[in-house]
Amino acid sequence: MKSKKEATTEPHASSVPRFGRLRRWQRVALALLVTLIAMLIGGVQYGAYGYQPPEAGRGYDSPYLQKVGSRFVETPVARFHYVHAGEGSPVILVSPGSASVVAWKRQLSVLAGHHSVYVVDLPGQGYTELKDPNFRWDLTGMAGALGSFMDAVGIQRAAIAGNSWSGGWALAFAQRHPERVSKLMLLDSSGLDVRDPWQWEILKYPVAGELLTNLLTTKSTVRAAAEDSLDHQELVTDELVNEYWAPMTFHDNRRANYLLERGLDWQVTQWAMPTTETPALVLWGSKDNILAAWQAERFGRLMPNARVRVFDGCGHALEYDCPDRTNDQMEAFLGEQ
Repeated sequence: MKSKKEATTEPHASSVPRFGRLRRWQRVALALLVTLIAMLIGGVQYGAYGYQPPEAGRGYDSPYLQKVGSRFVETPVARFHYVHAGEGSPVILVSPGSASVVAWKRQLSVLAGHHSVYVVDLPGQGYTELKDPNFRWDLTGMAGALGSFMDAVGIQRAAIAGNSWSGGWALAFAQRHPERVSKLMLLDSSGLDVRDPWQWEILKYPVAGELLTNLLTTKSTVRAAAEDSLDHQELVTDELVNEYWAPMTFHDNRRANYLLERGLDWQVTQWAMPTTETPALVLWGSKDNILAAWQAERFGRLMPNARVRVFDGCGHALEYDCPDRTNDQMEAFLGEQ
């Protein structure tokens, strides 16, 4: 018989660890579940930070750039890619958002009839190559990059236009350097402190932004984005998709997408709007699915020298979707004294 002391030291069934009472198949299933979760986490981490998609667009030979001719200018910030046409007062068209100079193809020749027109890719866009390893992906960085480009090509003061993100960058530059901007043309522009559509908001979150950018920079997603930006769907051709897709596959450009989404603080531009006295033309598409058209009126209310026009039946990429109406407004505005 066991002694009383031995009897009191024997573990009670209820004190046995829970996992110790699992049946063998349950323990195996639990181990498999933990392994699968670990593999999933590892796969997500690799997809976000380890996987580097190929720059598939490097081999694309742009028909548009063959026609108009690329130019490059070296600065400490970047090797800026741009196109140029015309003579007269300088006008700078900043490539929209994550796009390239092709976005303004329907304005270049028209505005060049009376002006010296530059279309430029800022860092993270098109064919511009970033040089500064400490570049700031925020309003200060993008506005500074625009100033660096102007210095490099010898432009002291110019009329500046932007669409979407690049409208916000142009606005930020004018607010910081009003003496260098004669006029602003803001097309469906960022600049107000409002939430972006969910497909852009999600890029603000670490891991999710990197993973989605790495996996979804494909021709099919670029086509879907173009269709969302244009009301006239017949304009979304294979050539247009290829022109947009090719530079989006470049490592720096993919990285810029989520870093800019995290770094751009539109509270800064909105707060400064009441003191932004640069004459501004604000154009918007009534069917903008990215930045709702009600924002146009708010630009006009906050900026003392802003003129607002909203075009029926036009989408977010106004300069490409409705070029004739856009060009008429831009030409008239630039021609005013």
